[in-house]
Amino acid sequence: MTANTSDAAHAAVTQLNRQTEQARDGLRRQSEAFWDFQDRLLDHMERMNHTWFRRRHEGTRAALQTACSMWTSPTPADAVQAYLGWANGSMERLTRDALDMQGHMATIADLVLGATHKVMGGPSEAGQADIMTPTEADGPEPMKNAA
Repeated sequence: MTANTSDAAHAAVTQLNRQTEQARDGLRRQSEAFWDFQDRLLDHMERMNHTWFRRRHEGTRAALQTACSMWTSPTPADAVQAYLGWANGSMERLTRDALDMQGHMATIADLVLGATHKVMGGPSEAGQADIMTPTEADGPEPMKNAA
């Protein structure tokens, strides 16, 4: 009877050790994925902000030059021409901001998906889509409060 109790206790301890090891491995993967994601996200946001601020500086320098040109223009038409040049550059900067934001959002989505795959084990095998990838079978969600 003592041998059976000892064997059962040994099996229980072995099972507990195995479960503890699995839990620790899962938490390690989650932790590594989380902090890797954080580091990569911060690097990306730093680059994004640097680019945005550089364009803002370009805009303020262009505005200062335009103001000086407008106030020293020999004719009102020359002043308007200087203003239109600045306005065109401003629209170009805003367009670059919008295009960059699209790219940044795609990069952030890729970072989130990559971190999710590290924790969840990645896309399923045999070419099947994982739970994070929409398929053609996933129709659009109908709007609940559509007029």
